[in-house]
Amino acid sequence: MLHWSTIRIAWRNLGRNRKRTALALLAIAVGQFALLAANGMMHGYADNIRLAITGPMIGHVQMYTPGWRDEQAMDLVVTGVSSKLSIIRADPAVMNAGARIYAPVLAAPEHDAFAAVVVGLDIPVESQEYGMLSNMKEPLGLKEVLIGYRLARRIKAERGQKIAIVGQGTDGSIANDLYTIRDIIKSPADIVNQAGIVMSLAEAQQLFVMPDSVHNIVIRTKESDQADELAERLRKQAILSSLKILTWKEAIPEVVQLLNVMDYTGYIVLVLVMIAAVAGIANTLMMSTFERMHEFGMLLALGSRPGRLVGMIMVEAILIGVLGVIIGSLLGFGFVLGTSQSGVNMASWGGQGEMEDLAYMGLNLPLHVYPRLEGDDIVAGLVAVALVSLIASLWPASVAARLEPMEAMRT
Repeated sequence: MLHWSTIRIAWRNLGRNRKRTALALLAIAVGQFALLAANGMMHGYADNIRLAITGPMIGHVQMYTPGWRDEQAMDLVVTGVSSKLSIIRADPAVMNAGARIYAPVLAAPEHDAFAAVVVGLDIPVESQEYGMLSNMKEPLGLKEVLIGYRLARRIKAERGQKIAIVGQGTDGSIANDLYTIRDIIKSPADIVNQAGIVMSLAEAQQLFVMPDSVHNIVIRTKESDQADELAERLRKQAILSSLKILTWKEAIPEVVQLLNVMDYTGYIVLVLVMIAAVAGIANTLMMSTFERMHEFGMLLALGSRPGRLVGMIMVEAILIGVLGVIIGSLLGFGFVLGTSQSGVNMASWGGQGEMEDLAYMGLNLPLHVYPRLEGDDIVAGLVAVALVSLIASLWPASVAARLEPMEAMRT
């Protein structure tokens, strides 16, 4: 059993060489701070990816006619969309559901024509939070469109300008009409920024001869963990049985793998924390042990058992480790707390002050990250360092346990 006097002596011994103890504490604290800062940033960036996927791009669940996703053919449509949306929106887990049309066209703001993609959207749905037009305040008027900012730059289009759109209807007819550019937008979806011409769903259905038909339906749930159960319920609906219904994890497994890899980033930093703990504690305790040979000999000569010396050294190791983790945790928690509201602009790290997002697999991933911590982030460092502290103390403890009293007193 560990005596309270042993703990007091161990605590006192930490102050024998304050500079060396401080260096060991600093190494562990810096490692723990790096662990929490890295985990906070990774959690924040993973949130950006999930919100970009389940918000503007594909929702929590999406459905379409089999083959459409691979072929993107105009005639692979979801028919009777009004009745299907009524069934979907009646589910209590559904926050909103919007239908979309994607159609390749030629766009001519003046004389030259450029390849583009018309994106027909349910404007009231997509204007809500996490929608493709979440910043939009007023609905589109008749014959009004929005253009992605990169497409507008490429074709030299301007607000208020007329633009001719020519494509093909689902019945094989020529689809063409003249529209007014209401605004130039920056969308969370890269396809809109690069080549998108956004119009209301009703106008797109009229232009491409798609009465009550769309190419896919995007569903957002009230809670992200409801996607799997919702998809299962919708697959059992007879009216939806002919459609391909996928959760966001099934639709883009590559991104799910990326998120899983990001979750393991913390373990890499944790290994570095453990290395710092081993190096700092083992060095501190070994030097302290050799400096106190005479004292240990005296204790043994007065009747102290070797086990008490071992316990003393192990307590010193745990104290150094735990104190270092506490200091590092306070610093790391302070960093995350201080940046959780304002966020961290990762774009500025690479000297690209004008770049605000990163395009990946058709998604625009914001580089402004809002760090956050999860409950086990701090605990992981504390438990790991406590265990490593015990391991690091084994060598100096074994040296102390084998001491002969007379020989140690002569040292």
